[in-house]
Amino acid sequence: MAKKPKSATESAKVPSVLAFNRKIEPSDALMQAGLWSNRDQVSTWKNIDLHQKRNRGTKSQYGVPDAEKTDPNLVWGDDARLPFDADTLKVFFTVKFLGNIAEPTTHNRPEFENKLNEKFQEYSEKIGFLTLAQRYIYNLVNARFLWRNRLGAEKISIQIKNSETGKIWNFEDAYQFGLNTFDSIQDSQLMEIANLVSNSFKEDHYLLLEVTAFAKVGEGQHVFPSQEMVMDPPKGQKSKYLYEIKTKEGFCAGIHSEKIGNAIRTIDNWYVDETNDLKPAIAIEPYGSVPNRGRAYRINQTDFYTLLINWLEDKEILEDDQHFIVANLIRGGVFGGND
Repeated sequence: MAKKPKSATESAKVPSVLAFNRKIEPSDALMQAGLWSNRDQVSTWKNIDLHQKRNRGTKSQYGVPDAEKTDPNLVWGDDARLPFDADTLKVFFTVKFLGNIAEPTTHNRPEFENKLNEKFQEYSEKIGFLTLAQRYIYNLVNARFLWRNRLGAEKISIQIKNSETGKIWNFEDAYQFGLNTFDSIQDSQLMEIANLVSNSFKEDHYLLLEVTAFAKVGEGQHVFPSQEMVMDPPKGQKSKYLYEIKTKEGFCAGIHSEKIGNAIRTIDNWYVDETNDLKPAIAIEPYGSVPNRGRAYRINQTDFYTLLINWLEDKEILEDDQHFIVANLIRGGVFGGND
């Protein structure tokens, strides 16, 4: 007797073992110093060194006992600044875009993979990857990945290079591309790069982009590498460690690849927030989690797992929600659930 076909509900169950590789792979970013007028002279740019600072400040946090309010707050940690003969921060990294998005690296339910591939193929043919690709590239040309280094810069320009063909695209004013909307997405250069990314997602064509940002922040000004997490530093010892990368010219201040990746995937403004008409874009996360705001924006049946199950059960869901599902697969991670 032939086996009874698996039902849609059975195929839609999230496997107890399920993981996907991420399909956007940024490198760490190097931070160098130079002059805005010398942006095209590679040899003039020098690594930014870290140095230590010991400061005697005051206590300002909430709830300090009266007896301690006059005590000094001793701070010892790393710091990074431009030298006084440089006015511009240069940040350089590479980012790779890959295909085979719907192929799990590991799972324990074949019928789930079969159904996922069916729905993913439907998405690829009827909707396509261009919307996602445009948003990812938008976050390169608006310099979101600079984080605090973006704030207060007089000027920011972006250069993107295709490592395979050598073609270069220049964006002279990153500020014309906002952080919370994607209104300028029809820029012709942006669209050209986005089409390459879309093709990489669809055809699994290898694509490596070299990204360079120049931010004119002023001579001697503070710059912000990534900060290393330190668990329970000893009292009275150094408590702030900044990230640095070893290069052939010595150590160089850097930005974590994870921080670059978070900026690139900050494309989710499809969530519902009844308390705020102007919704900020947030990073693609299964629950819309934003720890520094203490919020999870995707609860109440709008999280990745609920939408994924509805999608695999062939329920009608919005196109924006389908973008969100596929963007989570691109993000990658361990998604295993309970049987």
